[in-house]
Amino acid sequence: MTYASLMVYVDDEADNVARIGFARDLAAIHDATLIGMAVSEPEPPLVDAYVAGGMAGEILALRRDQADGELSAAKARFMAAMKDTGIRHEWRAETGYPASCVARHARAADLILVGRDAGRSPYRAPDAGDLIMNVGRPVLIAPPRALAAPVDGVALVAWKEGREAQRAVAAALPLLRQAREVQVVEICASADVAAAAARTADVAEWLNRHGVAAESEARPRDERPAGDRILACVEQTGANLVVAGAWGHSRMREWVLGGVTQALLNRSQSWLMLSH
Repeated sequence: MTYASLMVYVDDEADNVARIGFARDLAAIHDATLIGMAVSEPEPPLVDAYVAGGMAGEILALRRDQADGELSAAKARFMAAMKDTGIRHEWRAETGYPASCVARHARAADLILVGRDAGRSPYRAPDAGDLIMNVGRPVLIAPPRALAAPVDGVALVAWKEGREAQRAVAAALPLLRQAREVQVVEICASADVAAAAARTADVAEWLNRHGVAAESEARPRDERPAGDRILACVEQTGANLVVAGAWGHSRMREWVLGGVTQALLNRSQSWLMLSH
């Protein structure tokens, strides 16, 4: 498997330089088209007595101008990064809710690269969890203050039986081939260790057949939540890429993420390759 087209979300967060840089390097490796994208939605003003008295329209106009300025700045940032690279690229910008817009445009790419800083406004960048659960493509998420690209190091596959993990691992193959070492780990009940060991061995052998140097391990649960156990594995192995299925269920049009997915998104300092 190779990537023919990539999409990178462009903003001004701390990880943005590393995010664009890795997307550019990945596009060069795979001779892929790189699509830069930014979305901005004018944040509606709070309605109070002052705004209701006639200032709402003026404030909204100012915020529209601000949104347009942010889109122009994002385009300039992307084009500067692509200058003289020889990489096929294109730019897309839209006014709207970022997660919905990116999910729609994801039809044009094999892989979507975004940031995951929980402090950013949902009017300026897609919420990573919201995007993963609504998009039909795998999502590679840069950690805050990302520096190194998630290749040439250790990758951890956090296995949980199901289509989500299968899709994530298959989508991550081009990245896993570049890893120095891949560990496939499942956190399981003590009574399920033998079955989990067989499952993870199957995954590691499948990866080996695809040219990935992978090993497997089943680890019994302890008193810690599964998300904490996975994060401990990440720290122990020094993995700078975590590949996992994303789990959640919809409740009143909002996605309620599973514990491991939420723990990775909130606390992992590694790059995340997630697929739902």
